[in-house]
Amino acid sequence: MTRLDAALAVLRTALGGYLARLHATWGGASDDVGRLLAGTGLPPEANDADRAAVEAALAIRASDEPLADLVAALDLDTGAELLVAAAWWAETDPQVAVAFGCGHDDGGRRYASCALLRLLLAPFGIAVPPEVDGAHPLVRDGVLAPGAGPDGPLRLTATARRLLAGVAFDGMPNDAVPERHADVVAHLAAHLDGAAGLVVVRGPAGTRRRALAAAAIRKAGREPVADERPDAEQRLLARLGRAVPVVPVARLLALAPGPAVGIADPDEPVNGAYVVDLAAPGPHERRMHWLGALLPSLPEPAAVALSARLAARFAFTEADIDRAAGRARTDAAWHGRDVAAADVWHAARRHPEHALARLARLVAPAFDLDDLALADDTRAQLEELVAHVTLQDKVLDDWGFRARMPRGQGVAALFSGPPGTGKTMAAEAVSNALGQDLYTVDLSAVVSKYIGETEKNLEAAFAQAEKAAAVLFFDECDALFGKRTEQHDARDRWANLEVNYLLQRVETFTGLVILATNKRAALDEAFLRRLRFSIRFDLPTATLRRDLWERAFPSATPTDGLDWTGLAQRDLTGGTIQVAAVSAAFRAAARDGAVLPEDVEHALRREYEKLGKAWQS
Repeated sequence: MTRLDAALAVLRTALGGYLARLHATWGGASDDVGRLLAGTGLPPEANDADRAAVEAALAIRASDEPLADLVAALDLDTGAELLVAAAWWAETDPQVAVAFGCGHDDGGRRYASCALLRLLLAPFGIAVPPEVDGAHPLVRDGVLAPGAGPDGPLRLTATARRLLAGVAFDGMPNDAVPERHADVVAHLAAHLDGAAGLVVVRGPAGTRRRALAAAAIRKAGREPVADERPDAEQRLLARLGRAVPVVPVARLLALAPGPAVGIADPDEPVNGAYVVDLAAPGPHERRMHWLGALLPSLPEPAAVALSARLAARFAFTEADIDRAAGRARTDAAWHGRDVAAADVWHAARRHPEHALARLARLVAPAFDLDDLALADDTRAQLEELVAHVTLQDKVLDDWGFRARMPRGQGVAALFSGPPGTGKTMAAEAVSNALGQDLYTVDLSAVVSKYIGETEKNLEAAFAQAEKAAAVLFFDECDALFGKRTEQHDARDRWANLEVNYLLQRVETFTGLVILATNKRAALDEAFLRRLRFSIRFDLPTATLRRDLWERAFPSATPTDGLDWTGLAQRDLTGGTIQVAAVSAAFRAAARDGAVLPEDVEHALRREYEKLGKAWQS
């Protein structure tokens, strides 16, 4: 006889005796009112045969089945155990439900209630609480649904129902765990093996935190379950040790004393739990994971080369890599072709969900390096800058320089020079050459009058740029990167703290950050030491100005009689030349004719007036 069967025998005996006494009492009444009142205050009693039957049923209860485990785990007395059994049988056996309805003298109340069970079990010395409120172990630990009251229905929770039925729980998916976590899985499994307690797996999203927790729980001989159930039902699973809940860390303390595993982000505080910290994958781990994700779709040589480039440029987690590779396969299949390296690179650029849009403006690069008219040395430095980014995987990883450079692994470049000399245009061209997004930092969104907020915003911009593998561009950077001053008041102190923070963050940034300024002398000297490149954009020579004038008018623009050599004699920047060309084109379009020398002269006169210079025809 199972424990539930034994409980049913007790309930049948007690219910049968109660209904028999009630029937006998009603039989002696001569009218309906008498019958109604005859049953009130019926004293609890039981005959010797019923007591012997109940004692025999209680004596043969098994101790190796779900109900026994639940009783032992929650330290339930006999009355609480019979409450659980009554709720079970009322829900699983319609005839038992009918009998309970008769006990309530109401055919619609076919359920067990505390009030009825108190009457049934009192003759046998079995105490039943008048009600099971939220503080009662059966409700607090997720066996019975809350809110029954004294005469309301006792209902099992979905988790308790499955436990008593011996139905296996739907565990978490058996997802692959990165090889780098093998030691962590073994350590966590040893901690969970046979022990209660709360554990937190803390790390960046996408590092397979849940998969790692599930693998460790299975290695400890238990089944992991996800967090869809209410806290009380999760606590029941933890108390029974049948399964180990894996929940967000905010819910973890509600499951004490466990065992249970919480999942936390790196910056989430944790109290009262053993913490396992996971690091984001490094370049080598990213490279190997990219390789595994790409090999089914690309030939091995192409996959090896591409995985190295992607790992060096995109600070992805394992989940990010899998999603990006999956998107590349989907995009290629949608177009009816095999996956190409360009598909993977495009998917990686589009994948990250980042918050840069709140702090910076995405710039769609309109220029490439061939569009720039620059001095040979300036052009050579830009090409070196591109090479420093594109060859990171070879120099830092393959050649071992990453171990020699714990900081400064990213590339910081300063573009300085007079206004209009092409600094912003060069930043776009570099971004285009790298195949990376360019984000111009919005100073109005970053700088705050509140102490410490500027640093927080800047940290978010740098962190999100690393995640998105974006080029971070600070135009007019002297507003943020200016020289530190002597401290005369609190404002000087906090301003210096902002500069100190930027000094440290630029050095630890792993991507490409470009600073542009017209006032190089205004920058703090400590920044200059941290720069990988300092590229000067000087005023163009006459030869370059001729090239700039020729490039200023698109091939579709009609021109007539323009003297490029003569125009190049005027000492102008590339920005001024381009603005003058646009103004001349609008003047020509207004009369529906070609751009003539007088149109250009008119536009130049306007530019000179704006610059406060004297015009000489």
